[in-house]
Amino acid sequence: MHPPEEDSRLISGDGPVNRRTALKQQHSARQERDQREPHAALQERIERIHTRNRFGVSLVDHLSSSRVSAQKPASGAQIALGVLAACGGIVALLGAIQSLMLLVVVGIAIAAGSAVGWKILHDKASAASRLGAGAMPARLFDPASLAAFDTALEKAAAELDEANAVRLLAIKEALQRIGQQTVVQDEHFTLDDRLYLRECLRRYVPDSVAAYLRVPVAQRGQQLLSDQPCAQVALRQQLDLLLEEIRLREIKLSRSAAEPLASQQRFLDSKKSRLPH
Repeated sequence: MHPPEEDSRLISGDGPVNRRTALKQQHSARQERDQREPHAALQERIERIHTRNRFGVSLVDHLSSSRVSAQKPASGAQIALGVLAACGGIVALLGAIQSLMLLVVVGIAIAAGSAVGWKILHDKASAASRLGAGAMPARLFDPASLAAFDTALEKAAAELDEANAVRLLAIKEALQRIGQQTVVQDEHFTLDDRLYLRECLRRYVPDSVAAYLRVPVAQRGQQLLSDQPCAQVALRQQLDLLLEEIRLREIKLSRSAAEPLASQQRFLDSKKSRLPH
């Protein structure tokens, strides 16, 4: 008789012994996965809380809310017609309850007329809103660039030292002010300026933050290369450079916004009457 370890009739494998064991293993794996998912969601929520506490509302949310708030609310006439339509419906309902056909007809007429009037005013307001939106110059920042900047802030919120956090917040506030303005390219604010600001959101700031976060936490205050400062100082220098350039573009954008007024002043000066000598 062959020993068990040498018996060729025995089959071994890494899988479960039977169906019951397989179901237990699947259940255990599912429980582990379900435990990991809440931890990931909780970690993401904590990062967002850190970001909001340190840097405030994200650029995407801030600029989106500023655009929504610019939309006109319903006019007084629309509100009055809506109330009148509701009253007509109530009158028709009372007439139906009391079996008074005249009251039903009057209520339906009031409700229908008010609804038609409300629809006409609503369509006119929507058309005017679309026309105004089409006439407005395009905004400077696209959603993808804003999202890239906000993501970089979320990743760095819990790990930045105070000096770098202050600089990053100043960059965000400057971009926030710029993003609320409409942009027209001219001799003051050029296409290069426009592209630089977009790249600051999309690449320059996120790349600097990502490179800083790759350095181990314990070594960010140490000089790792002989000809380079430590990671904290290097990031500070990069953010200072970016902030200086962004503020320069903000000044140029302000000059561009003031140019029509200055042009009107020059025109009026050229039309002044001059007394003969």
